[in-house]
Amino acid sequence: MSTPPTPSDTTIVRAAIHPGIGVARVGNSPDGFYIGPEVMEPPPLSPGALRDATGALKREAARFRVYGYNAAGEVVKELTAADATIEWTVTLANKKAAWYQFQIALDIPEASNPTMAEPSLPRNATVKDRESLAIMPGARSICGARQSGSAYQFDNGDFIGTAVYLGELRTDEAGRLLVLGGRGHSASADGSPATTFANNDGWHDDTSDGPVHATVKLGGVALPVDSAWVLVAPPNYGPELRSVRTMAALMDDVFVQAGMLPVPARVSFSRDILPLLQHQSGLQWANKGFAAQFGWGAPFSADNESWVAKLASKADTWREERQQVANAFRQFARDGTSPLPWPWMYGDAMNVPPADTPRQHAVITDTQLRLLDRWAKGDFDADWQPGAMPPATIDAVPLHAQPTTLHRTPDTKLEKCG
Repeated sequence: MSTPPTPSDTTIVRAAIHPGIGVARVGNSPDGFYIGPEVMEPPPLSPGALRDATGALKREAARFRVYGYNAAGEVVKELTAADATIEWTVTLANKKAAWYQFQIALDIPEASNPTMAEPSLPRNATVKDRESLAIMPGARSICGARQSGSAYQFDNGDFIGTAVYLGELRTDEAGRLLVLGGRGHSASADGSPATTFANNDGWHDDTSDGPVHATVKLGGVALPVDSAWVLVAPPNYGPELRSVRTMAALMDDVFVQAGMLPVPARVSFSRDILPLLQHQSGLQWANKGFAAQFGWGAPFSADNESWVAKLASKADTWREERQQVANAFRQFARDGTSPLPWPWMYGDAMNVPPADTPRQHAVITDTQLRLLDRWAKGDFDADWQPGAMPPATIDAVPLHAQPTTLHRTPDTKLEKCG
């Protein structure tokens, strides 16, 4: 990772919260928690690290930082409680019970096709007081270092009159924000049993999400601050596994398609191509089919360094090998209805028996497909370094790259299929 020269202009004119989307996770440990990953390839956790002394699952805290930028948009430094007054404000809410049932993703054409999907009706349709279904404890603010306590808990929201704790705020030794979610509690308002994985009327849980804001005063002067968002999700029972298609890749593609970001000028084998293969190989531990095709000793194992070396080479000798790998990834217009192309994952319109739509299966993004095509033709940076060790902590990442790294951690690589 190259290090640009230190900015000549060190005057901070604005600030931004990073990561832009932070992920916290519920856990049933009363007090135990750990901080979620802050680099793209964190070292494996030690055995038992996710549980407390009683065996209860620790909560995963989302940590947010503030970075100061100059007028040219360059990172000048991370701002902490040592050099700025930072007040954090977070609002958490859980409105699922007042929203629509989950039948199918609502942003795809199949959602409005009655032959493809059941109509998406409101959850708890017989409850007229819709506000009683939404758990909304309001905002909490926190300032300073090493702060915690009952004043920062989201504990006054309720579901049909039953109090629900959604989490709390804390700060670390530098005044960075820690957001902890709920304790993995779900229940029925009237004791009705759950009959499906979703859409159980009368039920609630303690996941949530909401905006993260900060007011920052540097030398007594208030700075404009870009805000962020926090998601409180279920536990991550496979922290070393990565989805083939990630939320980071999806958002990159959204901005490219909207004309708000350019198509990458260069294709990096290590950054753009190899992770697609590595993520498929990583899923060998959760899926027998992936193990047979992409796992250890399999034909397309990213653990096979001799095979990866061929793909990482720009030599024409291996052009056909590169092209075959690129062709293996699904393209809706070419082979969308076939289950054989990669990635072997269900899409947003999946059904059993299979739905008559290409979105029965997942695809990588259009931007990723373009990068694959350029790589196959030899238009890429051959930057693979066998045995290279990625940064183990965010402090080991060059300052200019820290915000981007925080945006691309494993927890922000949530899967979005279809």
